[in-house]
Amino acid sequence: MIPKILHFTWKSEQLPGQMQAYYDAWRRLHPDWDIRLWTDESMRAFVVDAYPDFLATYDAYPKMIQRADAFRYLVLGRLGGVYADLDVEPYQTIDTLLGHECFLGIEPLEHVSAHRWHQGVPFLLTNAFMGSVPGHRLWQEVIGLMPSLVDQETFYSTGPSMVTAAVLRLAKADRPVLLSPKVWSPLLSDGRRTRLDAEAIARLEAVGTVVPASNGSLVSHVWMTTWVPWYERNRRVFALLQLPTAAKWAWRRLTNPELAKVVIPDPVQLYTDQIVMPSPERPPVHVAVRVGKHGLSTELAGALADLNYPRDRLTLSVHAATGADGEAIAAVLAGAGLTAELTEAHHASSAARDNAILERMPAGASHFLLVDGAVRSIPADAIQRMLGAGQPIVAANVVDPSGAPADDQLFRYENGAPFKVLYKDGGRDGVVRCDKRFRTYLGLQKAFAVLPLDGVGESFMLINRAVVEAGVRFAETPYKLHLGAEAFAIMARDKGFEACGLTDLIVIRQD
Repeated sequence: MIPKILHFTWKSEQLPGQMQAYYDAWRRLHPDWDIRLWTDESMRAFVVDAYPDFLATYDAYPKMIQRADAFRYLVLGRLGGVYADLDVEPYQTIDTLLGHECFLGIEPLEHVSAHRWHQGVPFLLTNAFMGSVPGHRLWQEVIGLMPSLVDQETFYSTGPSMVTAAVLRLAKADRPVLLSPKVWSPLLSDGRRTRLDAEAIARLEAVGTVVPASNGSLVSHVWMTTWVPWYERNRRVFALLQLPTAAKWAWRRLTNPELAKVVIPDPVQLYTDQIVMPSPERPPVHVAVRVGKHGLSTELAGALADLNYPRDRLTLSVHAATGADGEAIAAVLAGAGLTAELTEAHHASSAARDNAILERMPAGASHFLLVDGAVRSIPADAIQRMLGAGQPIVAANVVDPSGAPADDQLFRYENGAPFKVLYKDGGRDGVVRCDKRFRTYLGLQKAFAVLPLDGVGESFMLINRAVVEAGVRFAETPYKLHLGAEAFAIMARDKGFEACGLTDLIVIRQD
């Protein structure tokens, strides 16, 4: 049973007027609860005392909102109880929630943008109102995740998206009970009432047990969002300010009809299962390595030799650029104990070369692993983990030795590449310029274990044979404004094949 402890946080014990009124209302409605107002100073002192191993992470956050976010998980994990933002107004006692092991609220669906659909998770769970018994499995997952996410944006390092990902990383039996929007947030950020409560319940039924507002709203989040500018907080004012911009983009859409028709498809399925386990199956896999004129590195050959996959289920080919020393490549292969078919590529473009490699896929292979010659390190169980994702196209998270993204073609459009993005990225000229401002790279949302991709890159990806047989190829001419590997996943999704990336599967590339 959840203990009767209410946790609130603020900079100091001096609260702004409206927050003070809500805080007083909480105390009136819950006279038998232990109500605690934690300040910046007392929060850090709690971390020092209760989580000394987490203190370095806590202090490393660049923003106070991240520390305040992290604290709420830490305090619930250690003491249990209920946490509420100070802009959550209580309507009635919340004693009815105490019988749950853990609960979180579902964000009103009106707040869920196209970005969430394109990320494959078209909902959001809140960290503004939540509660649990001490030591709940969710907080163990969250606290274990957070140290690896310090470099991420607030939303993905400590905020609601991280909490959502953490819930989806749990087995369904371990997940918290979910409160429908009307239970905890009947009002939207612009003051209107949510009208999509039934749809939210239906959308989240597959995720966990959803509690409807059978007895009315318990509390109401009023969305003060004190960390964003005032004009963005007031949605109605913000919408008025945006009217001239909206008119400009309507005109551009009207005068660029062909560009306006381009649609980058959303994922063909939802990514509500973030548990990726290595597959026990061992289908035959063909590994194709593309190398430049400098040949095959001993590091890559060694990494391939160290793959923990039955040798009788693997075949290997090396495709060398014109001018590469075939004898030197053969010597590196022999030194690593590898046997491979060696070919020399003569193609006008990298896309043409990659397509030629696809078309040489051996008849007995059910999967095709494409590896770039710049790769230096591969996890030994990489193939099993990629097979475990259960998708027809799976890419690894490719980074350089410092951990930074190392394949610019391994990305997802942040908001599903609407007309405005494609226009700004040069789509009027028939092909995008690949502006990084509009793209999210696989390693920048590590709270999720698996994410949909629009570009799978050429560094390290596993392709099911059915994808190749369906005619999915690297674009030698623009396909929906994209070329080469940038178009591969877009074309695949248009044909019904999903493409994803594993954030936890780290492959190191060094050009």
